[in-house]
Amino acid sequence: METALPPVISAPASPGASASAASRRSRVTLKLLFIAALVILLQWPLILVNQLRQERSRNREEAHARAVQRGDEPAAPAYNPAVAAAEGYRMVERSLKHSVLVLVLTFAAFFLFETLAGLRLHAVHYGLVGAALCLFYLALLALGEVLEPGPAYVGAAVASSLLIVCYSISILKSYARAGSIAALLAAEHGVLYVVLRMEDYALLAGTASLFVALAAVMFFTRNVDWFAHESGREVSA
Repeated sequence: METALPPVISAPASPGASASAASRRSRVTLKLLFIAALVILLQWPLILVNQLRQERSRNREEAHARAVQRGDEPAAPAYNPAVAAAEGYRMVERSLKHSVLVLVLTFAAFFLFETLAGLRLHAVHYGLVGAALCLFYLALLALGEVLEPGPAYVGAAVASSLLIVCYSISILKSYARAGSIAALLAAEHGVLYVVLRMEDYALLAGTASLFVALAAVMFFTRNVDWFAHESGREVSA
């Protein structure tokens, strides 16, 4: 006579595993929210840079007007610092309008390295990278007063990018990853310069750049199992 076996009752999920999955899910969500909040917060120092630009531009215009009234204005040389400074101020103003895009793309790259390479970046890391990005606009303002717009832009971009790339070698723990950040920053500043110098095609160039950036994100994350990442299972990249 066969003995009936008791029904098999599946063991409930371990409370520890469930808590770990929830913790991972919360960490990913909180990191994305933090990045969004940081982008908004960094607009404050950029507003201060724009106010400084307006003040210095106004002071230069007033000084130029007083010089003209006194008859002290010299004949226009081949390189006029006043004209170059005015162009520099205009370049700073227009570049600030694209600051959100630059911040988002750079932070997105670091977040993808966290996801794809299994790194852990602290909020301080993102904050210092954001500070270096903000220094680009301040350096552009300062150099634009003494150099022509082109060299001033290159100098500011190189100085800011070197800070971020050298820092990335340490926090990303790889020269190759830091090289990827360097390539991204070069592409961002290159496209931004084209957008600033080609007013007639600025919208077209900016839109095309956004398509390329989104396509790159889609390509590099096409095999990422986000559910596995949140639940703590092995992530395929």
